[in-house]
Amino acid sequence: MRSGLSAFPTLMTSDSQIFRRCRLIGFAGHRSVPDRAALKAVLRREMDGFVAGFNGEVIGVSSAAAGADLLFLEVCAEAGIRSVVILPFDRKRFQDDFDDPEEWRRACGRMDAALWCEIAEGNEEPPAAYHVVARQVLEVADRMLFVWDGQPARGLGGTAETVLEAAEWKIPSRIINAATLEARWQGNEADVSSDDHAFKDLPVAGSAEELFAKLDQRAMSRAPRFRWFAAGSMSVNHLATILQAMLIALILVGKELGALIKFVMALVAAALPWLGSRLRLQEGWVNDRLRAELLRSVIASHQPGSPLRPPAIELFEKDSAFLRSAALQLVGQRVGWDMARDAYLKERVDGQIGYFKSKGAVAKKRMKVFGKLFWIASIGTLLFTGAAVLMKAMEAPVSDGWSRWGMEFVPSVLPGIAAWSLAIVSIFEFKRRANLYEQLVETLQQLRPKLSEAKCASAASAAIRQIERLLLNELWEWQGPRRK
Repeated sequence: MRSGLSAFPTLMTSDSQIFRRCRLIGFAGHRSVPDRAALKAVLRREMDGFVAGFNGEVIGVSSAAAGADLLFLEVCAEAGIRSVVILPFDRKRFQDDFDDPEEWRRACGRMDAALWCEIAEGNEEPPAAYHVVARQVLEVADRMLFVWDGQPARGLGGTAETVLEAAEWKIPSRIINAATLEARWQGNEADVSSDDHAFKDLPVAGSAEELFAKLDQRAMSRAPRFRWFAAGSMSVNHLATILQAMLIALILVGKELGALIKFVMALVAAALPWLGSRLRLQEGWVNDRLRAELLRSVIASHQPGSPLRPPAIELFEKDSAFLRSAALQLVGQRVGWDMARDAYLKERVDGQIGYFKSKGAVAKKRMKVFGKLFWIASIGTLLFTGAAVLMKAMEAPVSDGWSRWGMEFVPSVLPGIAAWSLAIVSIFEFKRRANLYEQLVETLQQLRPKLSEAKCASAASAAIRQIERLLLNELWEWQGPRRK
């Protein structure tokens, strides 16, 4: 697979630099067009309708074949709509599909001016190559627009075949009758906001980088509060037991009043998780952290691969529009594949290795501290309880202070401290994070030479995709709880 065939603009309008949802309108149509001017007018009307009906930016996606495809790309350009071109072969071979030199010249102009132009994956020969292009258009399209004569398919990659597949894939499609130029929906038009959950509650940002920074900051500010609500609930529960035992041991309150105080504190402990749930802190943190990490991935790895298929997109199908929107916005920032590889190694791979080493060391240290506290409390419980049992069995004289503190207070408090220590380790996932970070460091160090020694864009892209799958795999589990 080759990419980056077009001459990408180095300067973009201020409007295009605003992070917005990209709506991809796929297109397929016949090569033979009886009335080009009339069809262009209909195509323009349909595209204007898509632009008016969507929030965000509309981008046209098609091949640049002679006939309807070329007219579609020209209509997009005239309407100020950016386009993505997917070719069945490289340009030299693609030129053989054109009988009219003027039409080929126009096609080259559309390919050169496209936001992105790539060769379809698979390196297939015709007609399979046309089928692959149609499939790739369908895979990324939010809506499809067809110019179809209504006749059955006459071979692989034809318009009729693509119309049927769009219906099977449940892609809302507008079909323009090739003879009458009347347009109709195939099936029902979907709710335009039904797949926009990843774009809800986004902070205002002028670029993918700025959006990442804001989401990352918001996620960091939310995460401690969420965890501390859970830790606070557990801590208050154990503190209630300690306070009850201390008040009774000091004979400040009776057993009945001590039980009442513990009950009140238990209610407070129970209310903390409920309050966190009502504030939706966990959900907000998960949404922000997931989107921030996906943006971090796209910003680091959007080249040299295709922006239509950012790394790890197969793991995050629900967020595919979010990922593609970011990757398409970053097209104008592309550099040579070798420069992109070196930057990725330094900023993403080495940066993540350093991050995981640091966080893993912190997790191990904290796990060690709470582990020691657990064992001290557990062993202390055994010693004090054993001493109390032995003294009673031997009917040894016991002072009032030892009876109150050594035989009642300490044995009742230490088990709670041991349980609290384990709970804190579990809540903050110190053990899991320490083991996970260590494993990630080892795997990244093994994969690093595979990327650093890549000698071409496709090899670098394959290595980057493998690394991103590793880094983002854990996030895949977070998709279920999110609200749409």
